[in-house]
Amino acid sequence: MEHVNLIATIEALKDGNKAAFESIYYRFYSKLTAFVKKLVKDKEDVDEVVQEAFVKLWEKRHCLDPQQNLDGYIFRIARNIVYNKARHQVHEHAYAQYLAEKNAMTENLTDHYIDYQELNGLLKDVCSALPPVRKQVFEMSRIEGLSNGEIAEIMQTSTSNIENHISKALRDIRKKFEAYKIIYLILIPILILC
Repeated sequence: MEHVNLIATIEALKDGNKAAFESIYYRFYSKLTAFVKKLVKDKEDVDEVVQEAFVKLWEKRHCLDPQQNLDGYIFRIARNIVYNKARHQVHEHAYAQYLAEKNAMTENLTDHYIDYQELNGLLKDVCSALPPVRKQVFEMSRIEGLSNGEIAEIMQTSTSNIENHISKALRDIRKKFEAYKIIYLILIPILILC
């Protein structure tokens, strides 16, 4: 008799009968809440999932088959809501972590860019203070990337004279950068290798 009554209630629900919906709500609320509590620990989340499951039942009422197991259908809706929320939380967490890493990287890049600009300005100041020929030789070697032989040929002098100018230019730069010990340790080897 109860099964026949449930079938009639589901038929009425399919037709949009609100009293039939209330009947199903009160009939399954406790069972569904107990089921969701096994999947979700937070009371507010349990209430939200149960409410959302009944809303989905109402929205999909036209698709209901009165001969099918309504318990299983409602529980499946609730379980899918829980899984979707968990999946969404994982994506939110991953996205938040990605944004945090990206922001940290951007801050580091900005810091490095500012440091580079300061060093570059300091290097330009030091180079502009070099005697004109030494400055020209240093720029041809370290900035333009010419070899000592190429510079000697252009300036019509010996390679040893070019090496002497580069050595003195590097010495002057080292003296200026000694106040910036960490930078000095990083920048000088780069300048020497260039």
